[in-house]
Amino acid sequence: MLIVQLPEIILHYCIASESCFLLRLDHEGVDDYALFDIKLCDTNAASISADMNIFTPWHGTAMAKINIITFNSMTFSEKTARRFFLDFCWKNHQRHCPACKNRKLYRLSDGRRRCGRCGYTFHDFSRRFLNRCAFTAQQWLWFLKLFSLDVSPAAIGEQMAVSYATVLKAADTVRRAILAQALDAPRLYAAGVWPGPGNPMPERDMVNAPVFGIIELGGMAICDLLPDLSAENLLHFKLNFCLKTASIGQVVYTAPYKQYQSLVSCGPALWPARYVRHADKRLPVEGSPFWAFSKQRLRQLRGVQSSHFPLYLKECELRYNSRDQDLLPVLAQALCAFVPRPTETRTAANGLAQVR
Repeated sequence: MLIVQLPEIILHYCIASESCFLLRLDHEGVDDYALFDIKLCDTNAASISADMNIFTPWHGTAMAKINIITFNSMTFSEKTARRFFLDFCWKNHQRHCPACKNRKLYRLSDGRRRCGRCGYTFHDFSRRFLNRCAFTAQQWLWFLKLFSLDVSPAAIGEQMAVSYATVLKAADTVRRAILAQALDAPRLYAAGVWPGPGNPMPERDMVNAPVFGIIELGGMAICDLLPDLSAENLLHFKLNFCLKTASIGQVVYTAPYKQYQSLVSCGPALWPARYVRHADKRLPVEGSPFWAFSKQRLRQLRGVQSSHFPLYLKECELRYNSRDQDLLPVLAQALCAFVPRPTETRTAANGLAQVR
């Protein structure tokens, strides 16, 4: 156990497993990364630990694996399936108004509740990702199980007797729920990624995906959003500074850049003319287990839209970092979170900018 104190260090990013933390630190303006079996021992240890739990609740929780017998009992009826999701929705089953957080509620005859302060009427899954697609709780459980096992959308639709379009909509919902848990989610929303149901669609389609920096340390991976770089910058680095690049379809990744093993993005700006090719060989990132895992998944997609690329990359990050865990409860907890709202998103983005 390494015991450290963190004076004058700002915590930007944290991914936690059951036994360690991968930290992104900013010490006197310089980014650094470290993997710790960590015990916080300064005077603010309690508050720092609480902040870590807020940043990555589903990474920091040790969730028991769900075997087939347990899963069968969970899906036995709609009531048991609903009870499974309610455990993730309300802490200690203490309900509050999703709009104003008030706990003084009135129960209506149809089972819904009404806030005594603002008058907002809601049910247990209101304003949550789980409320999309008109799935029952049993259907969501079966979908998450098949999704976690990486079953193809066509096979999921066949097994669940739902349309292919419904399966794609459910998969999109899960991916947006995963992205919403990331610390850089507010900046991704500002870049044009749609937060989810209940929000207006972006005014303009995302033409080029944001640039991400990849770091892998001690078996944990971070796909770090780099808002100061664009797809045009990657092309500039290649043409003028001989930065080596390779591609998977329209997705382009690079040789190491600063502290990152690779930069990755996609979009037409990376392919301005036929003579531009991204075909360099033996890039150092090819030896990364995370990138080998991600490349295989990206190839299976057979084409990635720029607006959906952050969703797939964050899914790869979660699957890789949770490879030794049961993915079903991890996905269920993300799916039961509230969908970020535009005003909340802007507030979080401004707060993050002030920290940086």
